[in-house]
Amino acid sequence: MRRLYFTLLLLIAVPVFGAESEHPLLPADTSSPRATLNSFMENCETAYLLLKEKGRDQTDVQARLEVNEAIRNLKQCMDMRAVAEFRRDNSTKEAAVALKEVLDRIKLPKQKNIPDRKMMTNEDGSLIENWTIPNTELTFQLIQEGPYSGSYQFSSSTVDRAGEFLQRVDHLPYKKGATEGFATSYLTSPGNKGLAELIKRLPASMRERKNGQAVWQWVGIGAVLFGMMFLMAIIYTLGRRVSRGGAAAGLVKYVLGLAFPIVAVFIPLTAIRIIENDLVISGATLYIAKFNLGLLVLFCSMVVVLGIGRRVGEVIVSSPNIKAQSVDAQLIRIISRLLGFTFAMALLLQGGQHLGIPLSSLLAGAGVAGMALALSAQDVLKNVFGSIMLVMDKPFRLGERIKVKHYDGVVEEIGLRSTKIRLLNGHQAIIPNEDMAKSDIENIGRRPFIRRVVEIPLPIDIGSAKAKKAVEIVQDLLKDHEGFNPEFPPRVWLNDFERDHLELKMIYWYHPPDYWKYTEHADRVNRQILDAFEAADIAMALPAFSTRVDDASNLITPAPELT
Repeated sequence: MRRLYFTLLLLIAVPVFGAESEHPLLPADTSSPRATLNSFMENCETAYLLLKEKGRDQTDVQARLEVNEAIRNLKQCMDMRAVAEFRRDNSTKEAAVALKEVLDRIKLPKQKNIPDRKMMTNEDGSLIENWTIPNTELTFQLIQEGPYSGSYQFSSSTVDRAGEFLQRVDHLPYKKGATEGFATSYLTSPGNKGLAELIKRLPASMRERKNGQAVWQWVGIGAVLFGMMFLMAIIYTLGRRVSRGGAAAGLVKYVLGLAFPIVAVFIPLTAIRIIENDLVISGATLYIAKFNLGLLVLFCSMVVVLGIGRRVGEVIVSSPNIKAQSVDAQLIRIISRLLGFTFAMALLLQGGQHLGIPLSSLLAGAGVAGMALALSAQDVLKNVFGSIMLVMDKPFRLGERIKVKHYDGVVEEIGLRSTKIRLLNGHQAIIPNEDMAKSDIENIGRRPFIRRVVEIPLPIDIGSAKAKKAVEIVQDLLKDHEGFNPEFPPRVWLNDFERDHLELKMIYWYHPPDYWKYTEHADRVNRQILDAFEAADIAMALPAFSTRVDDASNLITPAPELT
């Protein structure tokens, strides 16, 4: 009897095989409920016969192509638009198996009573939107948009409740000619021959289904997840060890450290493949496992993208034309990290949609997370934006002497959060970049010259001749002086009458701005002025003081001479 049944099924499937061979790109006929039902039944029987004859692990290329074609046609018979993309393939197979089991148990109308295209057309030419198999909730819905517009498919509600319908009719006997045991065979057959041979040797209790899966499947999924976590822990430990110290510990080593998060991406992907194809986990267990493993893949991928951004910046900065701690180097690092962060966010949105998370939820979550991050790290963000402003404006570079606030020193390092200045007394000042961006900065390191302004006090009673002589002496000493630039001639003149002296003022400019050479020159000029004044019998005025006695405290206080 079984041989007769198998032969009948094979005869039914032969036209289908022939049609696929003759027209391999011909889509399933879904022009009416009758056509969709017939296409669905034929393709389910095709898959069943190949599964029964060849098993899941099909090495026969032609058989594999025929199964894939049958699955493709089954997808066209069911409305899967409401199912997340990462669940769609498995949901199609499981829903098809469940619906086939239901249809093999319930009474169906005769072919002539199942409406064709003509019967689903109204008098005005419009199409009837749906048709339900009598005495059931199995509904065919007219698709009105998308690539399957105008076709009839099992409605999304019918597909979603396929498992429920199977449970409700599971006690009914199979009809004559049904694909008996299709669901059991599909849901419990391992995905490769080696595992199938092992399962056959296990006790019958290991093949019993508990909570939707066979016991051996629960054991398998536990082993896969444990092995995955063990490998991920090893990868994480090795990655941290190799990348410790960043680019400063060795650029090649730092770049090669990216291999570990890349490998980490493939570990959960491999776990998904084993769970789905080899262990043949189904139902909610499969979706939960795939969703969480998919999130892990997404997270590892984001780590890889962020790592690429950081390492690209360090590779560019390693160029001999760029100083590692210069403002340009910091700008390159910032841009590289921002680009990496941008690509990581795009990956998050795209991957989240693939996992079935609505875009609105992703954007809302990103907005909330962004606000929380901004509030909790606003000081850090202020310093980062301050560093960006410093990089854009470039008010100073490494090695330049600057004055900012009450600090005077040489710029030693420009970081993302702060700038380090080595003060003239040897101390190191660390100033947040937010303050640096808001402060007035005097860049001494960029001065083209050093200007010297000196006021020489002459006695108030020196007389006109000697005062004139003093001006001439200083003018002669500064004529074509060391560091002289014709565009900046020295200036010497009698500036003002003070209360106790006559002020002679001199200004000259020293080029280039070499501070220690400038001090040596200033020392020589000072001694030459003293010698010349002594030879010309010109004295300098000394500050005059008078003594005042405070009767209240009997203290003697020096006070400036007022006369």
